Amino acid sequence: MSSKVISEADLESRVGAAPFGDRTKALALSAVQFESLGSVAWGLFPAAPVMVRGQGSLLWDADGKEYIDLLSGFSVSNFGNCHPRITEAICKQAGTLTHYFDLPHEGRVRLAERLCSLAGIRGGNAKVLFGTTGSDGVENAVRAARFFTGKPYILTAKGDYHGATFGTIGLTSRAGINATYSPGGATGNIGFFGFPHEYRAGLSEYGNSGMEALAELERDLSGGFSPYADASGNLNVAAILAEPFQSSLGYYIPPRDYLKELRRICDRHGLLLIIDEVQTGLGRTGRLWAYDHSGIEPDILVTSKTLGGGLPLSAVVARADILSQWVPTAHINTQAGNAVACAAANTVLDMLEEPGALDDVTKRGAYFKEGLDRIARTHPSLGYIDHESIYLGLEFVSDPVKKTPASELVSRIRAFGLREGLLLDQGGYYGNRIPLIPALNIPYELIDRTLETLEAVIDEAERT
Repeated sequence: MSSKVISEADLESRVGAAPFGDRTKALALSAVQFESLGSVAWGLFPAAPVMVRGQGSLLWDADGKEYIDLLSGFSVSNFGNCHPRITEAICKQAGTLTHYFDLPHEGRVRLAERLCSLAGIRGGNAKVLFGTTGSDGVENAVRAARFFTGKPYILTAKGDYHGATFGTIGLTSRAGINATYSPGGATGNIGFFGFPHEYRAGLSEYGNSGMEALAELERDLSGGFSPYADASGNLNVAAILAEPFQSSLGYYIPPRDYLKELRRICDRHGLLLIIDEVQTGLGRTGRLWAYDHSGIEPDILVTSKTLGGGLPLSAVVARADILSQWVPTAHINTQAGNAVACAAANTVLDMLEEPGALDDVTKRGAYFKEGLDRIARTHPSLGYIDHESIYLGLEFVSDPVKKTPASELVSRIRAFGLREGLLLDQGGYYGNRIPLIPALNIPYELIDRTLETLEAVIDEAERT
């Protein structure tokens, strides 16, 4: 996303040049006039299409142009748009109870019990704190960790995305994002460590990107000169907060030992481990939770996005002792655990718990990866593919040996893809990545269509 200040005239010009029909352009210009120019849409695309309908893995804009949805609302619509079972649950609940403040209701009680069982924390000896978004979920997790330990510092990986509210902005190290809260920001009592990724490990010009980054974290936590120690030399850190895979930045997958090492460090130093599964959780990596691949147990888990089946819902699942330290009314959120959102969430869990559901996701991801490998064999610019089930990150380079980032190439691929009906994001540390975020149940024929179109736009982008 861009951090450059733009004007209405700039955006109007971008809309005029976009590959859209007249009605879509008119609606986009209306958005320029009436919405904040800080909308994420203007950073995600030069001009975003205005959608009016979605079904499964397809979307249609206001002029009827069809798009293959390779964003899934950033892993919100993980069973596609308007899935009949989720839609039926929403409609049924909307006819009986839509809202009950931040109070227990039947669907919410059932959902809490299921999340405690499924989170893998202390054999189900856990509790849940509901919210509405991934950002407030992370805020609640951090608040719980600080309240429970009595310590202020939260440590997180460089490049992690944990939200963009005042309470989470300091935890998100994406370039320029903190500046939107200037002057001041929300950066107090936060520390950072390196995130390991094998593709650039050992290349000095790209910094410390191997597992040795965690050795530096270990040194920062040890000895009397720790930057996180108080005046008496006591470690003043409440928790390590980590994405199991770095999602918003560009779908980076660390070594398997990454979370194991974070768990070991937390155990050695008496810290809590918070795992942010807002994007990775609930099936995308072929497991219910991405941390399942590492065989570790978190102290606190944050989930959102997919959980609500398209409606706003988040949940913090934590060890029971951590969430048992509060007095009543310590948590207040008018829409937390909304009845309609909980009905959708229970249906999402029903679908994920069906026999073979996650195996099917893994098979579709493997099929997608085989096609991407075929493209990579004839396109050296596709330098690396991160892959775990249907969690896919593509890294493009101008020099496969030096691994020189090719951000301008990716900008062209994204633009040509939009013109040809592919919804793609551009991300990465160097702006040279395309994360593919299709629905978990994307039909095989749409995977084939995606691969064919993607290869064509890569060809065009390389020639341009």
